[in-house]
Amino acid sequence: MRVALLSDSFLPHAGGSRVYYYNLLKRISATGGEVTVITSKVNGWQQFDLKEQTGSFRIQRSFKSPTDHSFLQIPKTVGPMLACIVSSLRNRPDIIHCGDLYPQGLIGVLLKKTLGIPFVAYCHGEDITLIDQRRFQPKLRDLIYRSADAIIANGEFAVQNLLRIGIEKNKIHKITPGLDVTSFHPQPADKALRQHYGIEQDELVLMTVARLVSRKGHSRVLRALAHLRPNVPPFKYVVVGRGPLEPELRALTVELNLQDVVKFAGFVSDDQLNDHYNLADIVVMPNTGDDGDVEGFGMVFLEANAAGKPVIGGRSGGTAEAIIERVTGYLVDPTDDSELRDALHSLLTDSEQRRRMGEAGLQRAQTEFSWDLRAAAVKQINYAVVAATKR
Repeated sequence: MRVALLSDSFLPHAGGSRVYYYNLLKRISATGGEVTVITSKVNGWQQFDLKEQTGSFRIQRSFKSPTDHSFLQIPKTVGPMLACIVSSLRNRPDIIHCGDLYPQGLIGVLLKKTLGIPFVAYCHGEDITLIDQRRFQPKLRDLIYRSADAIIANGEFAVQNLLRIGIEKNKIHKITPGLDVTSFHPQPADKALRQHYGIEQDELVLMTVARLVSRKGHSRVLRALAHLRPNVPPFKYVVVGRGPLEPELRALTVELNLQDVVKFAGFVSDDQLNDHYNLADIVVMPNTGDDGDVEGFGMVFLEANAAGKPVIGGRSGGTAEAIIERVTGYLVDPTDDSELRDALHSLLTDSEQRRRMGEAGLQRAQTEFSWDLRAAAVKQINYAVVAATKR
């Protein structure tokens, strides 16, 4: 079966949804399918494509993505639309997967109506809640989801939002993110990495792995640590990731007099992530739901658990499926900083609790989140959709 993924960006671009698409479709291509990813050029794409492409997994990059979904960006959707249409005419995929609503989902609707090619839309939850805030786009969003032959939702949060906007339940397929336990697993902390971040032997390590944007909750962690610092063991806080909030977070670090314990790591490549997780004692990302921008699932929590680390996340969006409360970590109120402080204090001062939660998270990550099973489920959806189209 020939599958085309239309996506405004793809790996090595950072983002949980891009990892999700890659792991599902790369596995489909390895089990008899032919996958073509039609996407944009991002930093590092040449090396990535050279390494990842095979005879059954191809990547076409021929446009630049719009920077946002405002009307001013409409002219920039012409490139992606033409690239997807030309590729579909040339290769005639059996089914199209639309990784983004605009313009990819709209292209899916167009190709279905003109060429009769069925399409699958993806939903991560925030692609509904963010658009709720806009004036006209909800109608277009709902048209795309209603027109899709199937919708793959990455968690219960996405499912409930699809049902809320009136999408038929039998069209929705929940497939949560998986985990590659060969990439994420426990190992001794890298001594050179500890030295690189100036971590002393008696210091605990807290870590956040996320884009530096408001909803990830970095500023909440900084304020909580400034409050707790006199009453907990010595620590370092390693912030992994880049983003527009970095200058503000650096300034807040100085304002709170934390510059000696906070380390901004910047971008960390996929092949170095496991080393960083294993450097940590606690992984914390108290995500919020600012202006409808929510965490659809929270793959970072699974990755940290797979390295045997306890986690702290915000009780917002789909995070409740990624963390089992008080078993693999803590879920804290996204609007009440006292819960975050309590969770951090509890884990920073109780090594036995860190060990117990880390082990529970590791066992769950290893037994419940196989990418192979999830890819097989998507493959079955493909066959069912194509068969229904031919009736």
